[in-house]
Amino acid sequence: MTDALHLLDTPGRGVVATLTGALVGESDRDIRVRVADGMWTFRRGDVLAVQDLDDRTAGRRVRVDIRPGSTADFTRSLRIDVVERPMTLAAPPSEAFGDPQLRRLTESWAQRLDLADTPEFPATFTCAQTRSRNTSDDGIHSDSFD
Repeated sequence: MTDALHLLDTPGRGVVATLTGALVGESDRDIRVRVADGMWTFRRGDVLAVQDLDDRTAGRRVRVDIRPGSTADFTRSLRIDVVERPMTLAAPPSEAFGDPQLRRLTESWAQRLDLADTPEFPATFTCAQTRSRNTSDDGIHSDSFD
């Protein structure tokens, strides 16, 4: 959830992380801010400033400046259904997204699955195949040079 925190260069304080949301609770120990996906809880010592926003919405809308490198708790509400499988959460997204590491991982998967390499001549191709239980096998293949 670090994408919810934005870095700003403020005069006199340098770069700080900021978060905008509804102030839920404030004590000597911590500050809690609700955002669309859940609630952030920051230690009081990690909060540099709390500014009220000029909003006419319900609740106290604030912008919180947080010390870079601080640790915060994030909680969210989830709906629980009774099913036959164990209760789990989705895996976090890969940190390699968009990086050369992801490209190398994709290439290793393609080799293991015996997928074709990049063709000698660049072309776009589409394949579609359907199979039924009655051993019917229909398919279509379309090529076009880019």
